[in-house]
Amino acid sequence: MAADPILPKFLSLEFHTRFFPRVLRDRLCRKGKESEGTTFTSTMEMMILLAVCLMLAVIGIPSAVTRGSILGCILSVFGIGGTAALLISSVGSQWGTRPTYDSFLVGMFFFDLSLGILVGISIGMSYHSLLLGACASLAGLVAGYALGIFSGLWAQRLGWMAMAINALAGLAAIIVGIATIILLFALALK
Repeated sequence: MAADPILPKFLSLEFHTRFFPRVLRDRLCRKGKESEGTTFTSTMEMMILLAVCLMLAVIGIPSAVTRGSILGCILSVFGIGGTAALLISSVGSQWGTRPTYDSFLVGMFFFDLSLGILVGISIGMSYHSLLLGACASLAGLVAGYALGIFSGLWAQRLGWMAMAINALAGLAAIIVGIATIILLFALALK
């Protein structure tokens, strides 16, 4: 990708037939060989710290809201404040850098793509129309494809948090894909 001095226009046929399929292939084949997405020097420690802050918030907020617990308020402040500080740090680590297709977030792309198809099928099922479902699925596929390219590229601005979000989006894409297949079988059996 870095060897391409001129990036084809997004609305060109070359982008969607040559360039972007090559980006996907390169990102999927490179998955086990190199780190994925944007990198940070101590990403694992930051993710552990993020998990601790989120746990503090999850433990503290309910007890602070329902019982007015002082300890819950303290845990909530540390959890929410720590999460906000980590988000600011993560975004700040990418300040001034441009997103590239070399670090394209494939999980985000496939999540948007599968979600677009699922929404289209759901619309068809709610109106009990196979034709409407097929048309809505095609529209959802096109919208998910375009949104997936956008989010896979621009979510890199989140810094090291983009790696965690991309992994979660990849898992969610698998779950949404399974739900889509189940809905297709349910629609075919009607």
